[in-house]
This record gives sequence, structure tokens and C-alpha cells, in this order.
Amino acid sequence: MNILLLTSEFAPATGGIGTYAREVASAATDLGANVTVIAPDYLQDNASVDRSLPFEVRRFRGGLHSMRDLPSKIRLARSCIAADRYDVIHAADWPFFIPVALSRHLAQARILMTVHGTEINETQTPLKRLAIRTLGVFGSRTDIAANSRYTRELFRERFAVDPQRIHAIRLGVSDFWFGQRNGRDATRAAYGIASDRIVIVTVARITRRKGHPVTLAALSTLPRELRRQITWLVIGPDGENDYVQQLKHLVATVDCDIRFLGAMPNQQIRDIYGAADFFCLTGVPDASGRVEGFGLVYLEAAAGGLPSVATAIGGVPDAVLADETGLLVPPAIEDIACAITKLAEDTDTRFILAAGASAHARALSWERCAAETYRLSRSGRRTVENIADGLPTKVQPREAESVQHVNPA
Repeated sequence: MNILLLTSEFAPATGGIGTYAREVASAATDLGANVTVIAPDYLQDNASVDRSLPFEVRRFRGGLHSMRDLPSKIRLARSCIAADRYDVIHAADWPFFIPVALSRHLAQARILMTVHGTEINETQTPLKRLAIRTLGVFGSRTDIAANSRYTRELFRERFAVDPQRIHAIRLGVSDFWFGQRNGRDATRAAYGIASDRIVIVTVARITRRKGHPVTLAALSTLPRELRRQITWLVIGPDGENDYVQQLKHLVATVDCDIRFLGAMPNQQIRDIYGAADFFCLTGVPDASGRVEGFGLVYLEAAAGGLPSVATAIGGVPDAVLADETGLLVPPAIEDIACAITKLAEDTDTRFILAAGASAHARALSWERCAAETYRLSRSGRRTVENIADGLPTKVQPREAESVQHVNPA
């Protein structure tokens, strides 16, 4: 199977869509497909990044998407689709939906578009809806992959598309998050955290819809003795400056060990998962229309052996199974405080949910996601299992000369 995947976000930029594009392409390659990824170059040389990948990457000039880029993306999609024969043409995110729709007459391939959540609401302006309808973006040849049941239902509410063409395919978690970590005691010592403290970790951009203030308010309501046993590690880059400053001001008023660690490499985050007791991310409804389509970070924490305290919004219930892999509660201070107390004080519940979280993460592999997305057989995988240690040996990345630069003009 030959797959053309077009994405507006990719490494070295960080973000959920870039992670999705990279992981689903890698997994499809392992399952025997030939994958070509079209991605922005962010106006820099990405040869070293691309050489490390097991599939072909072709870069086009550009960075984060703007509507001004739409004409060039239309030309780019047309030239890429016409240049070769593909079995599947996959628009991995919204910026390539219209370009792929306008180019589909050039190929007999299956057309696939992935919706992640927020962009469904963002396409509800009259002008965008008119463009989608006039151009037949979600026409009869197009299948829709939604990253959760919530996203599927949201899409069905907004667009008149045959439900048989909309598939909820949950995301996966990379083998990296199951990998070797520094020891629990060594990691705690590196951060000056005593072995008997209860460590909660949150990994998310510090922005309004992630709900950091709700977690903080819940912590402030805990009994003083319990609150003073807790260390809350907050990992992630800053969002809106005024919001971040307001949050840090509130933190100073709470008698609890709370540390803002900023953005961190995944290796360090993985080590911290191994030293923590549970994960906590309490997203809240956002007036802007941005939604949590799935919640990949909950799976990454689960792969590190952590149960979660999470709020039941958006697609989070697909990532955190209530009372199986974590505690799912409404986005209310009292409910969140009760859940934190439960996991902090009841070690048996914590261990049971941790085991469930790990099993859930292993079940939601990227290989499964790619197989469902592209209708690939998992019996055709290109990896060879090493019986001695159970670690897969992947095929070697393609040579540097296969990495091409595409001119969208």
C-alpha cells in the first residue's frame, strides 16, 4: 500500500498533530506500507530529523498554518497527488482538507481526513461552512477518522455526512513511554523530593482550558496535614502571559509544595512519571470553542505506570477509563479534591488503577491505530521480535537522498 500523508505540523515542532502524523506514519511503515509524508520545513534544515525516520519525508517551505497559505497548499497537494500513484491520500489535519478535496480528481485513491476536535468548531464560521459545502470537502469518496467517540459525535452534529464514513479511531502511545527510566529514588533525589511524599504530576501547556487553577483550588481545600504531604510538579510551556502570572500569584497563597518546571525533554518527563504517584490534568470547558479531542498525555502517563485524576470533558473518557485507569470527575473543585484525596490516601486503589492504566496504554498502540486508519493487516508488520528481550528491531531509516524538498509554488 502506498500512502501519501499531508500535515501542517511535524517535527521539529511539538504538538499533538505533529506527534500523530509521525507516529501513525511510522506504525504504517512497520505494517508494510510505503509512506510519504509532506510537511513544513519551518524555514530550516531538517535533514537530521528526517534521516532518523523510517519513511520518506518531503518538506515544503513554511511554518505554522495561516489562511494566507491556502493557495500554496492547494498547488502543493495537486503536484504531489499527480506525481505518483497512491492507494490512500491522507490529510492529517484541517489545513489540508480543502487542498486534498480540490485534488482528488487526479487520483483513484481512498481519500482520508483526520479530525482532532477543536478545528470542527473553528470551521463553523459562515465563510468556512460555505467553502466546505461548495467544494464538497467531505464528499462521498472521503472517509473521516475521528480521534475519539466525542470527536466523531461532534463532527456528526456539525456536518451532514453519512455516519458510515465517520470512524472513531483512538490514538496510540509510543513505545518510548514504556522505556527505561531512572530509578524512582534517584529521580526524587535529583529534584530534592523526599521518598515519603505524594507526588502529583501535570504535563500540559499552561493555558486556560487545561484547568490548572481548578487543580490548585482543589488542593487548597484539602486538609492541611494531607496538603503538606503533597508535591505538585507542573510541566509544560507557558501560555497566555497574563494567565500564567495570575496562576503563579495564586500558587503563592496555597500552603503546598508546587513547582513549575517549564517545558522539559520527554526523557526527563518519563523519569518524573516513574517517580510520581499519579497524574492529574483537570481540563475545563473553554468559551473559545477549543476542546480536548482525546488527551494523548494521559496515555503517556499511563505507560509510565500512573493512574490519572481527570475531568470528563471532550474525548478524555476514551483516554482515561473511569474507575479502571483513573478517576473521571466533573470539572468541579469539590469533585477534583475528592479524587485527589482518594488517590493520595488509598494506596490499594492507586495500585489497582495504575495496573489498569498500564494495560490500557499497551492496548492502544500506534500499530493498532495505523491498522484501523489505513485498513492494514497487522500480520504484515516489518519488525522482527527479538525473543531474548522482547524488543522490536525496526527497519533502518531510508537514506538521506530520499528526503526531498517540495516547492509548493
